Amino acid sequence: IRIYCGAARDARLPFEVLAHSIRRHTPHAVEINAIDNGSVALPADPRHAPYTQFSFARFAIPALAGYQGRAVYMDSDMLVFRDFAELWQLPFDGAKVLIEIGSRDQRDRGKHTAVMLLDCARLDWRVDAIVADLGRRYDYNALMAVDPLLAPGEMVERIPAGWNDLDRFDPERTRNLHYTEIRTQPWVTAGHPLGHLWTAELKRAIDAGAISTDMVREEIAAGYARPSLALELGLDQPPGAPAADARALVEHDRRLGYVAHRALLERFVARKRAIRAFERDHGIARH
Repeated sequence: IRIYCGAARDARLPFEVLAHSIRRHTPHAVEINAIDNGSVALPADPRHAPYTQFSFARFAIPALAGYQGRAVYMDSDMLVFRDFAELWQLPFDGAKVLIEIGSRDQRDRGKHTAVMLLDCARLDWRVDAIVADLGRRYDYNALMAVDPLLAPGEMVERIPAGWNDLDRFDPERTRNLHYTEIRTQPWVTAGHPLGHLWTAELKRAIDAGAISTDMVREEIAAGYARPSLALELGLDQPPGAPAADARALVEHDRRLGYVAHRALLERFVARKRAIRAFERDHGIARH
């Protein structure tokens, strides 16, 4: 089972937790790769710049797979609860891309391609050519929906419901929980209603030796994980000390001046400024 996860440097910890959850529930050989925009020629026009450092990487997957077999694309801000074989073994029946049943009708409609099963042998995607066509054949939002790259009927809703549950968890339905709201994701904000599920998986990964406590400390020091995570895991308090509640954890992060996804938010601001400057310099009217 071959999986590619959109995961820039700031997503190292959630990527490793996701990978552990996949392997824990899947009794089959699994290859899990982190991918980002590192090798992609980014557009000069800031209006077409990627929102994340892995936005365009998904279009490189067929090439990374040697244009052979099948592969799964996932975001890294997820947590898996079922055997991945259920998704992996689905028939394409003429389609080239499979997405979750009902995913186009979800509240956040831009997330239907956050989980895709790709027939790499039938997708001739060249990521640099795809990005070069931004602003000519399609805009950024259309590209993220993948539709401009496919003919009608080539992307089909066939993945069982529950493989891309957006900030919801139903034990009977949820195969994959997607933490979509970046400001409240459990590795950057304490107190998410479903954050205990992610933290429990992190603890399992640490106990299994899949993630080291040193790595957790490194991510905290780099600003990619909240300082209170060390308290919640018992890394910064004596054994047997009572666990802090969510309010105390949030207050701890506030006192330390921690800002969730600071670098990502700064990139968002820089992107908006670059777009305004570009439109001003080129006399482009804003709508």
